[in-house]
Amino acid sequence: MAKVSVSTSMPVNPAKAWATASDLSRFGEWLALHEGWRGDVPSEIKTGTVLTSVVAVKGLRNRITWSVTAYDPPNGITLSGEGKAGVKALLELKLKPEGDGATGELDVEFSGPGMFGPISAAVGKTLQGDLRRSLDRLVELID
Repeated sequence: MAKVSVSTSMPVNPAKAWATASDLSRFGEWLALHEGWRGDVPSEIKTGTVLTSVVAVKGLRNRITWSVTAYDPPNGITLSGEGKAGVKALLELKLKPEGDGATGELDVEFSGPGMFGPISAAVGKTLQGDLRRSLDRLVELID
């Protein structure tokens, strides 16, 4: 299993960050592992919403069918997904007030056959960089 968590300070309050971060049509602008949605993207998100995307990590692509398992604007969203070859994924975005701004945190987990030992370590290392870049891009978009 590869499990990674990164966080960063944001110069805006959680509500302003949420407006960009929760806009599914903009995921490709900031979320490094998101290659695109497959099928229609709902204009409204709620717990139970199901959608499919292509995710790429370390050059490996997988189609993931996501379910929104937690939705708490402007504090966070959790997506739980299943992909090809038994891959399971979890993506959680949390926004917390911090002074005049916010702390943004991304937690991502991939598990399934083949996700252990050196492969898991390599995926985890790549995810660390991808998620750091993702939060940096998100801050640029909402700044």
